[in-house]
Formats: sequence, C-alpha cells, structure tokens
Amino acid sequence: MRNDSATMWQIADESVPRLEQAGTVEVVKKSEVGTPDIPGLTDAPGVVQNLRLHTTLKGEPLELLQSQVYLGMEDVRNTAKRAVIELVLTAKPSQMAEVLDDFKAFLRTVRPAEEDSD
Repeated sequence: MRNDSATMWQIADESVPRLEQAGTVEVVKKSEVGTPDIPGLTDAPGVVQNLRLHTTLKGEPLELLQSQVYLGMEDVRNTAKRAVIELVLTAKPSQMAEVLDDFKAFLRTVRPAEEDSD
C-alpha cells in the first residue's frame, strides 16, 4: 500500500537503485500502458520498464533481462490509499523470447477481485 503521491513512473524508478546493489543496471525502455477503462489499471496509466542487469553468479558474469510492470489500484473506500502491484519477469537474454508471451498472457489476467455480494 502506498499513501504517497508518487507516480507509477517514479515508483518504477525506485527499482533501479535496489537492483544496482547486485550489479549494473541499464534502463532499456520505459513506457506507459493502459487506460482507466481497463480493469486493474485504475491508477492508469501503468508503467512497463525493461532493464538489462549485469551481475555475477558464483563468481561468473551473468547478464539478465527484466521486464517490470507497475499497476496501481485505488482503495474504493479510501482514495488516499492505493495498492501498487509490481509484476516482474527476469530471464537470460537467450530465454526471454520463449517466456515473454506467457508473461504477457499472465498480465492480461491481472484485475481486482470482485466484491462479494453477501
């Protein structure tokens, strides 16, 4: 939950210093996605950020690609509160093409839960 006024763009920026603790990070692409009419994007637009990470694993250099999607959902009872959902796919460059379509399909399923009509 976030109670601040940070934009999705600013929230996406926050991930870069966190990841830089493990190595160098390059923002390859960053763009806005969605509209308020799409369920799950009530704090639209959301942000997609693609990164290239250079780190090490067991002393060996390792390059990873990461696709981050940030979505905001306002609390319908208290609009000063919102949930920020961070969905992330990380893969080696040689693996990204084979898993990206599944990640996109998963993203299309993300939406708020329907309220119980008790």
